[in-house]
Parts: sequence; C-alpha cells; structure tokens
Amino acid sequence: MKKRIFTGTFFTCICVILVCIILISGFFYRYYSSQIASSLKTNLNYIEHMVEEHGTEHLALLDTPQSICIADSEGNVILSTKGAVANDELCLEAKTSDFGISSEHLSISKKQIGVSALLSDGSVLCVFSTQHTFISLLGAMYGYIIIILAVAVLLSLLLARKLSTKILKPVYELNLTAPDKTKVYPELSPFIDKINEQNEEIRRQIQIKEAEHEEQDKMRREFTANVSHELKTPLTSISGYAEIIRDGLVQTQDIPTFAGRIYDESKRMINLVGDIIKLSQLDEKDISVKMERIDLYACCEAVLNNLQTQAKKKNVTMSLTGDHAEITGAEVIIDEIVYNICDNAVKYNKEGGQVSVTVRQCIDGVELTVTDTGIGIAKEDLEHIFERFYRADKSHSKEVGGTGLGLSIVKHGAMFHNAYVTVDSEPDKGTTIRILF
Repeated sequence: MKKRIFTGTFFTCICVILVCIILISGFFYRYYSSQIASSLKTNLNYIEHMVEEHGTEHLALLDTPQSICIADSEGNVILSTKGAVANDELCLEAKTSDFGISSEHLSISKKQIGVSALLSDGSVLCVFSTQHTFISLLGAMYGYIIIILAVAVLLSLLLARKLSTKILKPVYELNLTAPDKTKVYPELSPFIDKINEQNEEIRRQIQIKEAEHEEQDKMRREFTANVSHELKTPLTSISGYAEIIRDGLVQTQDIPTFAGRIYDESKRMINLVGDIIKLSQLDEKDISVKMERIDLYACCEAVLNNLQTQAKKKNVTMSLTGDHAEITGAEVIIDEIVYNICDNAVKYNKEGGQVSVTVRQCIDGVELTVTDTGIGIAKEDLEHIFERFYRADKSHSKEVGGTGLGLSIVKHGAMFHNAYVTVDSEPDKGTTIRILF
C-alpha cells in the first residue's frame, strides 16, 4: 500500500510539473507574440508617417530588423527590403479596415508576422518580422527544462516518500484489538467500524467454541463415567460368580447356572463395547462403508424377522406396510438404525402390544415411521433420549437390558445420512419415531 501511494504521489507531481511547464511556456509565448505584434504596429505607424511626409526614398537606407514592402492598389510590389512580399490577405485587410495583421509558418521552427496599413495614395504598406514557433521555443529551453525536471524529480521523490509515510502512520499504529481507541482519519471510520464488527464476531465465535468445547468436555467426562459404570456392573458380577465357583461354594448341579450368568454378563459387555465402537466411528465419521441403493422396505422386513422371537416372548404383534422405496446409504448403518428403533419398540412395549412400521415415498424423500403401544416417554425426557446412556425409565430399563446407546446410534446414523429424526410420545400411550431420508 505504501508503495502504491508513493508511486501515485510521485507520478502525479511529475505530471503536474510537466503540465505547468507547458502552460507557462504557452503563456509566455503568447505574451512574446503579442509584444512582437505591438512592436510591428508601432514601427508600421512610424514608417507610414515617414513615407507620407518624405516619400519612399529613405526606406532602403532605414536600419531596422523588420522587412518592408509597398504594393500598389493592384497588388504589384513597388518597393521591397530584405525580399519582403505583400500577401493578398494583408492587402485586403488594409483596404477594408485601414489595418491588417496576419501570420504564417515559414518552417517548423519559424513563422512570419505581418502588419499592413493603407497609404493616402491607395498603396499598401506592409511590415514583416519573424519569430520562433512554440516548438522551437521549447527546443531552445530544452536545457532549462531538463534542469527543472531533475529538481522536480528529486523534490517529488522526497515529497512522495514523506507524504506516504505520514498518510500510513495512523494505519501502521492502528490497534487491531481496540481500533476505536486509535486516533485515525475520519475517512477511515467505516474501516474501523468494520474491524470492530469483525472483532465482535470473532469474540462471539470464540465464546461459542469455548462453550461447545466445555460441553464436549462435559459429555466426554459423563461418557467416561457412564462407560466405567456400565462396565463395572457386569465385571463385578462376573468376578463374584467366578470367585464363588473358585472357592467351591457352588454345588455341582448349580455350576451351569452360574456359568450361564457369567456368559450373559460377558455378552452384555461385548454388546456394550461394540455399541461404543460404532458410536465412536459415527462420531468421527471414521467408518469405511459402501454407499449404495437400499430397499428400505426390504431392510425393515429383515429386521422384523430377526425380532420375531423377542416379540413372541412379550406377545407383541409387529406389522410392516408401505412402499418398496429406495434410499442411498450404508447398508450396515441403515440396518443398525432400523434394528435399534424396532428393538426399543419391542423392549419397552406392553404385554400384548403392537409395533407398526411404515415405509412411505414422500415428495421430500423416503419416510420411515415406527409406532408402538408401549410405556411412552415423559415430555421432560424427550429432549434427552438421544443422549448416551440416558434412560427415561431407569428401573424398567434394567429389566429389559440394553446398553443405553441404541438411540444415540440412531441419531448419529441419521446424521451420517443427512436424515431428520422426530419423536412423538405420550406416557402409557406409546411412541412414534419418524426418520426422513
């Protein structure tokens, strides 16, 4: 920026000086030309008076730098000094207005000025003088112009350097953190206001990021605590059962029972670790999957078939209706989403309840709807059900089992596919979950 201001100021100064030199030279040249014309007119009056009084005999002996010519009324030259020849324009002006003046270029460097007057005998007296043209005047002043330009260049360099430094000094001293506290030009006020706005926006974004970071830290701490708690329970059971068997406190016929409990708790830990890994991969989007066209209706049909045994234990009826609509997604994640929603619908349903699954092609995409007639979710719990390890009915959740990560996987799986999840529920009436792909 400093370089641009310096260059602009320097060349502006040079251009202004050149224009001033040309204009001043033009004014002086015009003044010089008017003075020559005035001198010629004075000499013309003097010579005219001398010719009228004493005749033309003394003109040849007259010592003057101008050339003189007398022409008769027909334009024929009567007398001429230094080869002067009267032109028709001068003669005509003298005859019509008693005085004439004209100028013509003899060459690129010289021009001739002539004045004329009508004598009493009808003849025309003409006086001529030569002068330099404007171009030759500039050529004659060439040396002086070079000296003037050299001085002008030096002064312009110093002035441009000093001016650019002075102009930019407030900008260089500007405090970007608090620009309104720095004294600057009034013209920079919009710039200062913009910096203030950007600073405010940056501070706001930093506060938002800090809040998000704190929230993430809180969620990470809670997640770690929940994972520790969820793992500690089965590990404690496994350790207790193993210790009883090791110390021989279990009768032979009861060993299979305790071994079965150890197996169940181990399976619970495996499921928990598996869900944690899936959730972590979805969080970091660090999961290698193939995106393909999936028949969502067929996917739901396969999931319901897998849940038939679990549903029969609670006498829950499951139904599937709708369209064979296709979506683009990762089959393993879509299966996990559908399975977790339907699994919850069965687990938290009432004895003899119903689960209705609908796949529908909409204008905005493909909608999956899962409705159950289960225990429902309280209004104050709805906004938390997608949080990790959150259980709306903690006592009932322990009875039905589960890791508490199912709906978190549903949420992150939907986000992975840019899908929208909505939940409607009323206690003791049931829950409806909709996903728009």
